[in-house]
Amino acid sequence: MMKVLNTTVQKSLLAVSVTLFMSSALAGQTDPEIAQLRQEVKELRAMLQANMQAQKSLSQGRVELATTATPQAIQPTKQGLTKSGAEFNLYGYIRADASYQMKGASTMYNNISGVPLENTPEESAQKDQLHSTVNVTRFGLNFKTPTAAGDVGGKLEMDFFGAATRDQFRIRHAYLTFDKWLIGQTWSTFIAPEYYPETIDAGTFVGSALLRSPLVRYSDNLTANTSFAISVEDPKYTATSDPDNKMRLPALVGRLNHKFTNGSMLSGRSFVAEKRTNNDEEVAWGVGLGGKYQITPDTLLKADYYHVKGDGRFLLWSNSGYAIDDQNNMHSNEFDTVSLGITHQFTPQIRSTLGYGYMKAKDDNRFAELQRNSTTQNKELWQGWVNALYNPYKPITLGVEYVYGERETFDGSNGIDNRFNMMASYDF
Repeated sequence: MMKVLNTTVQKSLLAVSVTLFMSSALAGQTDPEIAQLRQEVKELRAMLQANMQAQKSLSQGRVELATTATPQAIQPTKQGLTKSGAEFNLYGYIRADASYQMKGASTMYNNISGVPLENTPEESAQKDQLHSTVNVTRFGLNFKTPTAAGDVGGKLEMDFFGAATRDQFRIRHAYLTFDKWLIGQTWSTFIAPEYYPETIDAGTFVGSALLRSPLVRYSDNLTANTSFAISVEDPKYTATSDPDNKMRLPALVGRLNHKFTNGSMLSGRSFVAEKRTNNDEEVAWGVGLGGKYQITPDTLLKADYYHVKGDGRFLLWSNSGYAIDDQNNMHSNEFDTVSLGITHQFTPQIRSTLGYGYMKAKDDNRFAELQRNSTTQNKELWQGWVNALYNPYKPITLGVEYVYGERETFDGSNGIDNRFNMMASYDF
């Protein structure tokens, strides 16, 4: 419609212009007639200009509409909103694991403290076995709600690696954060998973710790590169780690972290806790020191050390926290652990880790005496492993790992762990 109107105006303008030209050439024409024709030409030109501008604006509007509609279709998906208005995002991975156990415990994942002792019926029965599972598949939700006093955050993370059988649904993390406070269940302040050498085994290795405790934590920065955290934590005692326990007080835990300009990190941790039965009580304590060092842009060194007395819950594969004698008196276990590993990124898709873990319990105390004939309490544990992980595409990880380890009880008996681990995961 607009195009037809413009054409009509242009034709009229042309006709009037020709008439005006012809009339100007005629000397007999009166000035009023010429002036009238000039006025009509002026009006037609103004009309044509207005119509052309309108057409241009309409076309531009259509272009802008098309331009704004296209990005909306390809924008990344925004965080969802809960009924209460909290922002959240979903994360996790689907993972399949397999293990070929040449020697060791008949379990899918690491159980170095309980591998069968040599020359026993259990050793013969529990070798040359293949296991597979998807139990470590994990999913979680991060939450955030803006308030007038600042953001309130939260996390809920779950997997299917619970109970002693490692095949039941469980909650890994469930907490809220506000300002410098954290309340709920998450990693104990005493442990440092970020300093453990990488392994495919979901049960990790000697010298590691995966304790998640209900706690209340306060953390803050001392300087731009130094921070601290203090927490009170539920010990979550078990019959295995703390026989006959009667919990009365939470554990008090502290941590100090420092970052270096080259990306390296260092942390020191400590805890103190009450151990109590109906007949006796002891004070348990522990210290930890660990860190990571960027040797080269492609090579990372990680190390962690612990000394613990009287508590068997913080570190994996350790002994019971204490033993009880005939007079119902408590006698604490005391031990040291260390883990060390180096990871090298060979290509953007391929990396490998060489790791080692060691635990040594004190064997000249009353605890060692009482556990001299025990087949479940160990004087020494060690494991070494090497793995390779491949990321053919960003969300996919494939890995293979060889593990060898040994345990020695207080009476000198030995057990061997010798196996291959394999995994494939899809991160989402």
